[in-house]
Amino acid sequence: MDVKALYELQKVDTAIEQGKVALEKLPERSQLQSAIADLAGIRRRRAEMRAQQQAMETELTAIEKASASIDTHHAKLERQMKTIIAAREAEALQHEMQTLETQRNELDDRGLLLLETSAATDDELRQLVEAEADAVSKESLASAALASAAESKAAEIDVLQEQRLVVVSTIVQGDIVVYDRLCASYKGIAVAVIQHGVCGGCHMDISVSELDMIKRLPADQAAECPNCNRLLVR
Repeated sequence: MDVKALYELQKVDTAIEQGKVALEKLPERSQLQSAIADLAGIRRRRAEMRAQQQAMETELTAIEKASASIDTHHAKLERQMKTIIAAREAEALQHEMQTLETQRNELDDRGLLLLETSAATDDELRQLVEAEADAVSKESLASAALASAAESKAAEIDVLQEQRLVVVSTIVQGDIVVYDRLCASYKGIAVAVIQHGVCGGCHMDISVSELDMIKRLPADQAAECPNCNRLLVR
């Protein structure tokens, strides 16, 4: 078994997996999501402002109708006042007229407040229109940046896939079967390197006697970690 060739295959496979993870975690991806969220927030705020504006317009229309009705009633009472002689009846009419005037003033105050609020809302809506246009531009740029970055990363992975085919072509099928089985069992790490007496796969110590036995193995015999059974590069 050519363990060194399998180790080269593993390095390529590791690079491919890292490339796939990097593709999913491209910073441009989160930047696009942020741009999309910003645009959605602006549009949501615009919708809220429009709803408030419509509600104020509806209320202003109602105030105008109520004010006109009060004015009509007040004018009618004024005409009646001119024909009344009895003091008590005149007093009652005056009280009713004062009540109408109070209601009219309250409506005027409310209408003025609505107009001021509506003007402020108009200003905010204009700002939101500009902000939305800017956010749309940023989303478009972020989308293009992600597409470019993803295309570049995918191209890198394609190159690695081609390298893998070349490496696989130098390895016998039986060794590939063993390699695939070990990868499935050990989270993609089938072959490890011994570093300072430690297995690079399970990170456990290999005793001096075990290391000596590994060194004494025939060149064509694969060495395995005594702790995790991964193939060891000698």
